[in-house]
Amino acid sequence: MTAIRMRVRLLCAACLLFVTGTALADQGMVIWQNRACGFFVLQMKSGYGLFEWISGPQPNDGDVIEGDLSVPGEYRVNFGTGDLPTLIFLQETVADRAAIAARTPEKCRSPKG
Repeated sequence: MTAIRMRVRLLCAACLLFVTGTALADQGMVIWQNRACGFFVLQMKSGYGLFEWISGPQPNDGDVIEGDLSVPGEYRVNFGTGDLPTLIFLQETVADRAAIAARTPEKCRSPKG
């Protein structure tokens, strides 16, 4: 009987970790993108993120991306593209929209191409 109780407790703990991890995932919406330079801005609860598109389908304005996207680095995400993942790189996050606009690369400041 003790082995069964231990398995039940482990299963409950695993379920709790899964639910907690899912609840901690952030969600953001693409509010600006420039296909010519490969960068886009994601508005999240924590502020704004400047991302560089690396491969896969490119995001469009209004696309929603989920995940813990708060630490600069590379992420594999899906955003309404079914099974096709997109590889993106978070350059930086800031709290202010004007600050993220000032940090976009110079090549991205020209009109969309």
